[in-house]
Amino acid sequence: MNSDVYIFFIFILVGFIIGILFDIFRILRRSFKTKDIITYLQDILFWLITGALILYTTFKFNNRRT
Repeated sequence: MNSDVYIFFIFILVGFIIGILFDIFRILRRSFKTKDIITYLQDILFWLITGALILYTTFKFNNRRT
């Protein structure tokens, strides 16, 4: 049971990190007027980083169970 709570809090932390990352991208988008293609590339970069972070966290911390 203790392991489940630990994993739960790890994923809450990852959610906060993704939220902060999203805010950084949003602030950059509002601060600098860019072309649409740059906006699309930023979106793709955000989703690649987010996806990699979620996959890494899932494999790293979910395999701790024995």
